[in-house]
Amino acid sequence: MSERASDIVYLVVVLIGCASAAVKASALRRGFSGSLVVIISCHVAGIGAFVSATPAVYRVIDALAGRTGLASLVAYSFIILFSAHAHLLAIIWAAEVRGGGTPRRRVTALAVCYAVILAAMTATFLRAGLTGPDHPLTFNVTFAGRPEVVVFLLVFLAGLSYSMLSAAWECRRGSRTDNPRLRGGLRTISLASLFIFGYVVFAGPSLAAAAWGWHGLDRLTDLGALSGTVGAFILNWGFSGHAVQVWWRDRSDYRRLRVLWETAVEGAGRTVALAPPSRLVERWSLLSAGAWLLIRRLADICDAERALSPWMDPALAYAVEAAAGPGGRPEEVRALASAAMLLDAVRRRGDGEPPAFRSLPRPDDVEPAGERTHLVRVARALDHPVVLAVLRRPAAAHRG
Repeated sequence: MSERASDIVYLVVVLIGCASAAVKASALRRGFSGSLVVIISCHVAGIGAFVSATPAVYRVIDALAGRTGLASLVAYSFIILFSAHAHLLAIIWAAEVRGGGTPRRRVTALAVCYAVILAAMTATFLRAGLTGPDHPLTFNVTFAGRPEVVVFLLVFLAGLSYSMLSAAWECRRGSRTDNPRLRGGLRTISLASLFIFGYVVFAGPSLAAAAWGWHGLDRLTDLGALSGTVGAFILNWGFSGHAVQVWWRDRSDYRRLRVLWETAVEGAGRTVALAPPSRLVERWSLLSAGAWLLIRRLADICDAERALSPWMDPALAYAVEAAAGPGGRPEEVRALASAAMLLDAVRRRGDGEPPAFRSLPRPDDVEPAGERTHLVRVARALDHPVVLAVLRRPAAAHRG
């Protein structure tokens, strides 16, 4: 892979890591969590590794420091810190699975172990006293003829192997939990750890061959970097994938509910304290709807439905059920009936008809936790052919 391609790929990973870190940092406002702090710190270390390994940044670091290859020490140190955090997180989550607290003595021992690894890497690199041009993508094989560099790289590869294999093992043991979210997180870290360990699998033989003066395996280093990058992508998804999915689902539901919100609130003649953003902003902004806006929209819809309830004709529900036929799913038929009754009530109230029906309670078979899903279905059903066909019939036909 060329330096320019590496610049692009690594900076994309950096942007993804920054976004993931921002998501987790925002979650800290809702409550402190030790594992959340470790995840954020892990993101920071990963970002530092990819930034310093980016060839354009690599050359700047070496130029400012006046020392050849110093950026490799910086990048590899960040990688060790990143892998150490992943190892620590696996231990914390595995302890949660077993129902115990964080093993503090073990965490302290690991901190000392990784500190020793970083100190050994720094000492062996500085002892090498490298000079000459920079080689951002081929540092390992270019300087493999120097014994100090070989020792430096062996310490790095050993530390990376220990952390990633240990993390994969901890996650494998801890994934036997009934908690689906925790189980998914542990399995993702395990898979990511094996991909990152793939760097050692590929870089190790190329380093050994280059140390003996044969460079026929140099391309394996590129495969190692690719494997590590894939592992970083997977780990980012494991850390933030669930939060991204929740955010996307909240945002999608918020947008889908707009037409129902407009129909119900305007039809009931209600006023709202918080006006929604424009359609353009709602569509293209990275709006986080889950914390407040979505809840507000759901509450407005429910209030408007209650206000329109005296105009809602229960006979429409039976008409919709008959029109939908026996093959319709109960939850979909229920949404179609609610949509038809709402649209009819808006029309009746808009035409100036007096309230003619008793206020209807919420459906008994719609649990509070399922209210949001039900309302999203209702929003989708507003222009459904069954709903429109039933509303075109004369009122007497609904009853008979």
